[in-house]
Amino acid sequence: MGILKVIRNTNDGLEYMYNALNYVLYGHTDYDKRYSLNTDIDNAYEQFLLVKRYFGKTSGNPVFHFVVSYTPRTTWGDNSERAEYFSRSIAMYFSDRYQLVYGIHKKPCSKKYGGCASIYHTHFVMNSVSYIDGKMFSGNKSEMYDFLEYIKKVTGDKSWHIEYGSGKENHYEVDGNNI
Repeated sequence: MGILKVIRNTNDGLEYMYNALNYVLYGHTDYDKRYSLNTDIDNAYEQFLLVKRYFGKTSGNPVFHFVVSYTPRTTWGDNSERAEYFSRSIAMYFSDRYQLVYGIHKKPCSKKYGGCASIYHTHFVMNSVSYIDGKMFSGNKSEMYDFLEYIKKVTGDKSWHIEYGSGKENHYEVDGNNI
């Protein structure tokens, strides 16, 4: 069963945005698959911040960080092209309104509960402010379930579910700092 994990952190403001972008794009893996459909990856923080400042929305939830964990069945085992295709299709859901970067991460297959745990997962970091009209993305449950239905359609797998977290339970480390 695939998992869409929604991570929210409104306490650390722009520092969280900086750390989340660095973790997703540079800090997690040597499997270098990082993309954006509408932002220069190497200047993502500055570009996200420019949109926020232009619309006067630099406080509150700076980004939406979500993780899509594929099952080996969905990606046909160790099939990076399939993971890349699904990740790009999923990114397109928001890219017409929001800046978004994503990194595909790979971990070794391990036996868990009698089967193979997920091999690929993709971290997406999306600016919470629309570059079109400055509207904030609320990320309410209705929007997230619509997004989950889209993921089910893209992957052809109806067994996906959503998990919510604050990001505090994750101990991401970038440049020696936990995020």
